[in-house]
Amino acid sequence: MKTKNKIKLAVVGLRGIPGVMGGVETHCEELYKRVSTDIDIVVYGRKQYVNSSIISSTLRVKSLYSPKKESLETPFHTLISIIHCFMFSRVDVFHIHGIGGSMFLPLAKVLFPKVLVTHHSQNYDHQKWGKLAKFVFRCGEKFALKYADKVFFVSKSLLEISKKRYPKNMDNYHFMANGFSLPELSTNIPEVDYPFFLAVGRLVPEKGFHDLVDTFNLYKGNEKLVIAGDTDFKSDYADKIKERAGANIVFVGKKNRSQLKWLYSECKAFILPSYSEGLPISALEAVSCSAPVIMSDIVQNKDLGFPSESYFKLGNIDSLHKMLNKGGVKVDKSVLKNYDWDSISTNYEKLIKKAIV
Repeated sequence: MKTKNKIKLAVVGLRGIPGVMGGVETHCEELYKRVSTDIDIVVYGRKQYVNSSIISSTLRVKSLYSPKKESLETPFHTLISIIHCFMFSRVDVFHIHGIGGSMFLPLAKVLFPKVLVTHHSQNYDHQKWGKLAKFVFRCGEKFALKYADKVFFVSKSLLEISKKRYPKNMDNYHFMANGFSLPELSTNIPEVDYPFFLAVGRLVPEKGFHDLVDTFNLYKGNEKLVIAGDTDFKSDYADKIKERAGANIVFVGKKNRSQLKWLYSECKAFILPSYSEGLPISALEAVSCSAPVIMSDIVQNKDLGFPSESYFKLGNIDSLHKMLNKGGVKVDKSVLKNYDWDSISTNYEKLIKKAIV
């Protein structure tokens, strides 16, 4: 159903673009704004995050209702997006981001010529989810790996694991890294005092902020800890870590990308204590701003190829405390050449075109 040789692409599974906090959202915003005019794109967003809008001549956002309940938000929104797309926006390619929305991949396969999935993270490993949600994620992952026309992985390790699980499908699996991109200008945050360490991310258990707060409460240096990020829903976890944070820990909430650039550029070190990641965009952004890094030694963080001394043992307060005293490790910026959004978008477009041949 191409019009004048243009490919029509629908994208679901994210909260929306532009300017919405989250790794999947950043991935989609940076990727789709770079895709050539050979592809017309509709991104399905969620009303509590974005409004319907036209971003460019080939990129628009269609905002649909989704419930204000974290466990229902992604699967429900994916389902109604599938139905809406089939009824009103017939497309050549339907692309689901994340394994939560992939629960409805079998339906999408019936309705659309080609269905692609980007596997961003093994969400069933996240501590915040209950048994039912984890079951949905595992089903979604299985459907994606077995039935999607192509599956993209932001994690090299997860790609290799999936090839071993489903070797018959491995030709459909491709590495599709996250990249990094920050605005040219930065905006300072007056309430932040020097010197400071920095952590960035949603206040959820898998990001490991509880370990960081407990460790920093023991830290005797004169630096403060600035945590930039918040939650999308009311969270007992976020309330608890804020309650037990000492006077030298400052929560500044969500910040835009120019403010984040200033924070990365001015911090003593950037800290990523995560228990689970896809490919951490924030770490790439920090290195691009010359910030030393301190990161947990999970395989997704080590996939970045940073120096071995930049990692601490996951969940180990003593190991993290020693890294704070050292002040982080500088990373050679040459590693960033592997995470260029322009190259990533070119490769993505080639794979899209190959999928519909």
